[in-house]
Amino acid sequence: MRIHRALLAFLLFGIMRGGTFADMVSLSPQKDNTLYEDGNPPAGQTSNGAGAFMFAGKTNVPSLRRGLVAFDLSSIPTNATVTAVTLTMFLSQTHGDPTAVSLSKVSRAWGEGASDAGDPGGFGVQAEMNDATWLHTFYDTSFWVTPGGDFSATPSATTLVSTIDTTYTWSGSGLVADVQAWVSNSANNFGWVIRGNETDAGSSERFNTRENSSNPPQLTVTYQVPGITPSPTPTATATATAPPATPTPPPPSATPTPSATPSPPPTPTPTSTPTPPPSPSTLANISTRLLVGTGDNVMIGGFIITGTQSKKVIIRGIGPSLPFAGVLADPVLELRNSSGGLIFSNDNWRSSQEAEIIATTIPPTNELESAIVATLTANASNYTAIVRGVDDGTGIGVVEAYDLNRAVDSKLANISTRGLVQTGDNVLIGGFIIVGQNPLRVIVRAIGPSLPFAGVLADPMLELRDGNGGLIDSNDNWRSDHEQEIIATTIPPSNNLESAIVRSLAPGNYTAVVRGVGDTTGVAVVEAYNLE
Repeated sequence: MRIHRALLAFLLFGIMRGGTFADMVSLSPQKDNTLYEDGNPPAGQTSNGAGAFMFAGKTNVPSLRRGLVAFDLSSIPTNATVTAVTLTMFLSQTHGDPTAVSLSKVSRAWGEGASDAGDPGGFGVQAEMNDATWLHTFYDTSFWVTPGGDFSATPSATTLVSTIDTTYTWSGSGLVADVQAWVSNSANNFGWVIRGNETDAGSSERFNTRENSSNPPQLTVTYQVPGITPSPTPTATATATAPPATPTPPPPSATPTPSATPSPPPTPTPTSTPTPPPSPSTLANISTRLLVGTGDNVMIGGFIITGTQSKKVIIRGIGPSLPFAGVLADPVLELRNSSGGLIFSNDNWRSSQEAEIIATTIPPTNELESAIVATLTANASNYTAIVRGVDDGTGIGVVEAYDLNRAVDSKLANISTRGLVQTGDNVLIGGFIIVGQNPLRVIVRAIGPSLPFAGVLADPMLELRDGNGGLIDSNDNWRSDHEQEIIATTIPPSNNLESAIVRSLAPGNYTAVVRGVGDTTGVAVVEAYNLE
């Protein structure tokens, strides 16, 4: 089989010596709740601390509802300068015309107890200990000065909402000022009150809370820290080994998680700060090359971050700089969490986060390409990077994720790519880099017949190749080679016709190639797991 190889080499030096360090962090709420003006029980007795929804506006009763939301900002240095803030919330129920929903800074501490009003939740339920209510900051011992909450009379941000099952965004200088104040003095961080139309009956809005498994609120903060002088990080070279024409991927699953196979049990490992000491070897880069189509046929790269501390990464959507014909002329990049919620998006990398992206030393080489720098929560969190074309443009693109912090307690533990396996050069290829000083033990899997949809690759064959294209190992049917070793990983393939390879690999560049036995074709998944 002929495999054409494109070498993507990037020199990773550290973040601008003596300048400023720029970063972005995405946070889930620390707590949220709803204040019910009346209810059953009556006012002052009703809450929804552990419920899946919160409300803002005036009900048909009529009585008022006000949401509360707060975020832990302790991961942002106290000397940081906040440059941008966005809050996203998912509107899961609406009862009126387009409505202005505002955020105002709360001036008193409040609580979230164990009360849960269920679905739809609009009337609340008996408050539990430490719940916020219309009268109480903490039920039933502490009180608001003003019933309904103590907050700024001037909204920090306002957004017009109207369409059910839609994610809305709040942003602007008011939110930047609030977060800056809270970062500088966390003692005053009491979050925001969420208010809707408080005049017209029947105009209340319902938003998902942090307890909701689908589309919880997300706060994204971009900031800069002055005076950091890091040492250079080691040079890393990513080899994306791909055929000249890559098949169109199959439709993604309902949430944009690229692999239909189960994730392995997470195992913690370090990520790195801007001045990394010697650290254990780990996966530092993933790359996927595919033909980007329209609709469901977009390009998706997936990864899992395990460990306890947040990890800084750069995600890139590459197209026009690729050295061949038929490329994606103008890629748009989206970064999404495990529930499919949008964390950040970018079209043309200089349009946002330009300084942060340049500071990584690996910005895209074409201004139409996309990039996102983000600090992402660990704890076995799943993320997907999605590349699509502006105005439904199509063509070959590359999606990449680089680990920029390798000395804290988290790591890229799993990477996966799903695509259509054809014949000849049009095989499925996933690329990854191992960095560090010692060999890293990994399992690479080729999954086909166990995938839960039609048109799968019936009998995948797997090859593992080094940075020079040399064959390290191959497997057809995982029980035929190293069966006990594969079982010992606890994540063997679930179908005997699927393939797996377990190896300890020295730091370097690797590609996993999947093709069908007897030149068969179909949809398959190639995965690499960090076993250490």
